[in-house]
Amino acid sequence: MLKKTEGIVLRNRPHLDADLIVTYLTPSYGILNLYAKSPRKIGSRFGSSLEPLTYARISCFGKEQATLPRLTQSDIIRTFNMLRESTDSFIGISEILELTLRLLPEREPNRMVFPLLLNMLLSLEREPGNLLYLTFYKLRILSLAGFAPRVGQCVRCGRIAGRFYFSEGSTVCRSCADTADGFIELSPPVQRVYNYLMRTGPATVRRLRLTEEVHSGLEALINSHINYTVTGKLNTREYAEGLKTL
Repeated sequence: MLKKTEGIVLRNRPHLDADLIVTYLTPSYGILNLYAKSPRKIGSRFGSSLEPLTYARISCFGKEQATLPRLTQSDIIRTFNMLRESTDSFIGISEILELTLRLLPEREPNRMVFPLLLNMLLSLEREPGNLLYLTFYKLRILSLAGFAPRVGQCVRCGRIAGRFYFSEGSTVCRSCADTADGFIELSPPVQRVYNYLMRTGPATVRRLRLTEEVHSGLEALINSHINYTVTGKLNTREYAEGLKTL
């Protein structure tokens, strides 16, 4: 069966001598792994269209239940080359691509995630220094996957709370925290911005101007929640932290 869709390359990995397995995020089929024949050979018809972040119009062929359909066509819509040129930017983007792969099951359509990723890449292309777009993406994909932290009220009694407990995935007041372990303190500005971002869209992120302290607090909240509740530490983050020690 021939399938046609759009897709953003999340990763590619070698397969046999000159072949690749290319992983796409698509609006129609969710995460899709495709087999690309001989793209690493000189003169391949795929050219550079299989590089991570490439947004392309693709076709693939295979039986409905085939584990690895064959990629037959890939026409570039946008390369996002500029985002690959900055090491810091690409490491941040690689982290969210890894998170996307960890959170979303293969071949399960989620029509909200694809435009979320595409809008984030387009926004970063316009404002490469605005890392709040990456933070917003992590927050929203956690929400879409059903893993978003709960912030502001105690998960047990509903009272106002400022301590975020890893084991609960939520803020818990001091009266109810007798059995909870491991927490970070969330300042009122961090809580307000978090809950605002949960209600707003990506266009609003461009207008926000956060202090470094508030942005760092948001990152600490989201990353600690990812580490404890969702995936364990992301490989990309471990690599980035290793670079800082060199």
